[in-house]
Parts: sequence; structure tokens; C-alpha cells
Amino acid sequence: MTRNLLLSAAEQVFARVGYEKAQVEEIAEAAGFSKGALYAHFKSKEELFLALYETKTAISLAKLRHALDSAPTRDGKIDAFRSFYVSLSKEKDWALIILEAKLFIRRHPEVRERLRQIDEHAGDSIEGAFTQLFGNSARAAGEALGGIFSALVLEADLEPNVLSERKMKGMLGTIFDALLGLRDQAGGH
Repeated sequence: MTRNLLLSAAEQVFARVGYEKAQVEEIAEAAGFSKGALYAHFKSKEELFLALYETKTAISLAKLRHALDSAPTRDGKIDAFRSFYVSLSKEKDWALIILEAKLFIRRHPEVRERLRQIDEHAGDSIEGAFTQLFGNSARAAGEALGGIFSALVLEADLEPNVLSERKMKGMLGTIFDALLGLRDQAGGH
């Protein structure tokens, strides 16, 4: 329970101020614990960030897998995938954490391999779902969808009067369909 509270507080702090400016004391305090309690669960701020990224990735993938497994037909699975992707627009902090992870890799190349392993594990699951639905050539589309989601959520956060949640969801659905060659099939999406 303590670990989960620390991860939740870390998500809020990292999303708000970024990895570089986040302070371990602030994260511990936001979770209602001492700095010592945080260090009892995580060796460093870096370990906490990587654990957060891994945990959030696993949760997202579990939701996607459940949505796909619940759909009985290929078209139903495609609709479930699109709905999952569009619903990510509600995950503002997660979008910011993804962007922060990309910046983290760029600024700290020595941890690139660890984040790559997390992404590879996640990528295998996403790639498997994409391959099952769209064939082997869909991995690039999946990579693009992840980046577009994060950037669009950030833009909506910066310009909420220009990019409303409704517009953003519509754009994400259109982008999903376009990148995966579903424009003609999407109909009402």
C-alpha cells in the first residue's frame, strides 16, 4: 500500500514539475510519508521514476488486453483498440510521464537500456495486438500513435480553449484510423 501511494504521489509530482525538478522530499510528503519511507521502497529518484513508468505501462497494457479479449470479432477488436486509444486523452498525467520518460532517455543515456527494456516488454504486447489486427507492418503506426497521443494531450492542456476534450478525442480517432489505414472502414468514427 505504501508503495502504491508513493507511486501515485510520484506520478503527480513528476507530471507537474518533471523529473529533473522533482524532489524526493516533495514526493514523500505528497504521499504522507517520510523521505526514509520512500527510500525503503526505492533506492533513488531514478528507481522511483522507472518503477512508476513500468507500473503505469503495465496498467495501460492490461486495460488494452482486457478490451481486446472482450471483443469477439476482428472489427470489434479494432473498435476496442480505437476506443482505448481515444480514452487515453483522459490520462493527462500519464501523457506527461511518457513525454518526461522520452526526455529522461535523451538527458540520461545511461538509463536508455532500462527504459528500452520496459518499452520493449510493453512493445511486445502492443506489437502483438497490432500484428494480430493489422499485420507485421503496423509497429511504426503504433510508435507514432504513442507519440501523437502524448503531444496532443500536452497541447490540449496548454490550449484548452482551442483544443477541447471533444475535439481531441475526434482527432485521436481520426489519427488512429488514418495511421492504420482504416479511413474507409471507420464510417462513423
